[in-house]
Amino acid sequence: MLTNDEKRGIEEIYTSAMNSSDLRVEADRPGDADVIIVAGWTQARIGGAMLRLHTEYDSTEKPRMADVEYFYEPMLRTAESNGRKLTKEERKNLKRRAHEKKHEFNVQQLSLFLERLKALPDVRQQASLQMMKWGMGQSHDPVTRSERTEVREHDAEMLKRLREAVSAAPEGSAELEAANADLVAAAAEVDGRRRAEAREDFDRCGEKASAIVRWWLHQICPVCGGTKLQVAEGTNRHNGKACGGCDGTGKSEIPHQHEGRRVANWMDQCIERYRASLGHRVYGRQAVEDARAGVEPAAPGASPRIRVRPPRAPLVA
Repeated sequence: MLTNDEKRGIEEIYTSAMNSSDLRVEADRPGDADVIIVAGWTQARIGGAMLRLHTEYDSTEKPRMADVEYFYEPMLRTAESNGRKLTKEERKNLKRRAHEKKHEFNVQQLSLFLERLKALPDVRQQASLQMMKWGMGQSHDPVTRSERTEVREHDAEMLKRLREAVSAAPEGSAELEAANADLVAAAAEVDGRRRAEAREDFDRCGEKASAIVRWWLHQICPVCGGTKLQVAEGTNRHNGKACGGCDGTGKSEIPHQHEGRRVANWMDQCIERYRASLGHRVYGRQAVEDARAGVEPAAPGASPRIRVRPPRAPLVA
């Protein structure tokens, strides 16, 4: 008889429930539908969206990216089909067009792939909002930052001057009405500039978040494929040296340096909080079911045995 004492992880339970075709809710036994219900009750909603995104990414077929040779060789054969050899300059131009075709093809394949990830927009938006809270949307260009500071100082001085004019105007006079109108118009103008700056910062955060989320989903080094070692030229064997693309870590470089690292750590923390909350609810319900069935509770720290459910009783007509 085969037994399995390994406790299923939360991600395995969640993935199995998301892909299950049996979503019946029964009072006498927990099922996949109960896991989905519990997931909806969990308060860590951001972590839930990130876990769904990771589940969708792992279960979706990855796009097949083309290399330059895929386009260059057919183009070269077509160009030399009349027997004339291309010059070095012509080959260079042909190679450049092949690079452009490769880029367009890979972008299209990646876009089609990302469209199948339904949780991606929510995760990207939440990451962008968090980056806005941390002030990561501001430009690092010193000229741009200086210009924005000067504009804000000018706006503050202008509003202060207009408020003083309103305070100094006689009560009920035409001068007071004109000063109020000028203040309202200036405040609306300043508010419009602040909103434009916020949109610009949010768009900048969105671009950064897209790159960070893509890295977070697929962190494997594209040079060594995660093996951490170099491949000897002309062979498929490792030469024992650390990969130069990742310095032997097996992971690609995180985009946007310390900002990307902070966002990625925040995403991992959201996932951990969601796992903890979901696991408490799932395993908490299992403990209640065990108590109802008279099963002895497992020792603290021990993995519960996965039990085989009894066969369903046949329906009586």
